[in-house]
Amino acid sequence: MNSASRLRSHQSVRAAIFAAALAAVLTSCSASSGGRGAAIAVDQTQSAQAHASGDSAYGSRLDLRVGNELATATLDSTPAARAFAAMLPLRLSLHDPMGQAKSGKLPYRLDASGAQRVNNPEEAGIYYWPPTGDIAIFYDDLGQSVPPPGMIRLGSVDSGLAKIASAGNQCTVWINVADPTDS
Repeated sequence: MNSASRLRSHQSVRAAIFAAALAAVLTSCSASSGGRGAAIAVDQTQSAQAHASGDSAYGSRLDLRVGNELATATLDSTPAARAFAAMLPLRLSLHDPMGQAKSGKLPYRLDASGAQRVNNPEEAGIYYWPPTGDIAIFYDDLGQSVPPPGMIRLGSVDSGLAKIASAGNQCTVWINVADPTDS
């Protein structure tokens, strides 16, 4: 198997794991709130970059571009959101296997240690799924719980959620900190 085939195979496995987790949600698998799951790998370089970025990323406004469409979002005031902001700008390939969220792999994992986990992601929420290193933008309410270890909320979409929802089963999104003069 050549390296391109291995990469496609690894990407397919990651996508299948995330899709299976969402499928479990949709088929009424209940999640116990006490479990923490397996240990999470932490990229030390990314963690150092996030700490070096200081507090300026807290509450950052984001631009999310899907094709010619623009949506805006605001990051929460958490270390995980700051670590995400340190990765920006990003170009991510997102897929929509269940018709409720666009999701895709981040370039490297966020430090999830000590982060508050949620098992009921909200519509318009931007979340991180630690087991696979994926980000998800929910445009529809699940009405179910996600399995442990739960997701980490990074922020929420303020405007343009319908544009994200209608972007198709596969799309590319450009995420960047919004220009403060555009407010």
